[in-house]
Amino acid sequence: MIDFRYHIVSIVAVFLALALGLFLGSTTLQGTVTRNLDRQANRVTGEYNNEIAINGRLGNQLKAEQSLTNDVEPYAVADRLTGEAVAVVSAPGVDGNLQKAVVNTLQLAGATVTADISLQPSYIDPTQDAEIGQLATELVLPNHVLPSGNGATEISSILANVLVTRTGHHPVGRTKVDAVLNALTVGKFISVIGNPPTRPADMAVLLVADPTSSSSATLVQAQNTELMTLAKDLRGASNAAVVAGPDPVSGESGSALAAARADPALTKNTSTVDFDVVKPTDAAAGRIAIVLALSVGESGTVGAYGLGEASQVLPTASASP
Repeated sequence: MIDFRYHIVSIVAVFLALALGLFLGSTTLQGTVTRNLDRQANRVTGEYNNEIAINGRLGNQLKAEQSLTNDVEPYAVADRLTGEAVAVVSAPGVDGNLQKAVVNTLQLAGATVTADISLQPSYIDPTQDAEIGQLATELVLPNHVLPSGNGATEISSILANVLVTRTGHHPVGRTKVDAVLNALTVGKFISVIGNPPTRPADMAVLLVADPTSSSSATLVQAQNTELMTLAKDLRGASNAAVVAGPDPVSGESGSALAAARADPALTKNTSTVDFDVVKPTDAAAGRIAIVLALSVGESGTVGAYGLGEASQVLPTASASP
């Protein structure tokens, strides 16, 4: 008969066997596991260092290409816009250094920048629409019928017509131009950089920016609608126009340039240009594209140009005048 002492001895024997098995297993497998982990860690470290080296080479290559583009810029745009007059209008949020760089490139191309205008946030602020609409009524131009729409729509029609004039059309008188720009400046809807225009331009560039992260989707859509209205008015009153801004990431919400490229009424006669605006000094490719797009736009050639979400980088050589 099996007694209680036998059970105790059996249980102790089982636990001793388990302990011995754990001891032998840990001492036997420890070296193997450690070596496998070391090999995996070394492989990951090697792959990481390789990626760092590749990124370094790509970064250096990008810097070299950007430097080359900057150096080539004066040669690429030389005499492309000789005799032309261009108005530059910048939407709220556009970097001031980028704005200056675009003006400089237009001048390198031989153009006269007759107006350098910055729109203030209130220009596209829906809460300011009644005030800007009243201003449009007071500033209505001779022989000019205000378009139906809100205040921003009305004032955009006026602003475009005082900044640019198509060949063969009579420009707005200097007194009226000054009155419109002064009223919009005093009302804090625009700011005029440098001297006010002494004559109308025959081409226009509208620079746009991405919305701030704090803006709601509804507000951004309303603001983009007003900017596209202004772009159409600038093109309608001029010989050629370009809308340029940051490269819109595929699927990005709120990009003003993406809104421009999605508007068939705009793109049928207005070119768009995307560029990298992380550093304005690195946007030479976009500035070159703006000049070339204007130079071919007068003959009716339009396109989506740039290094990002564009159909081609630059206008084709055969399209150049």
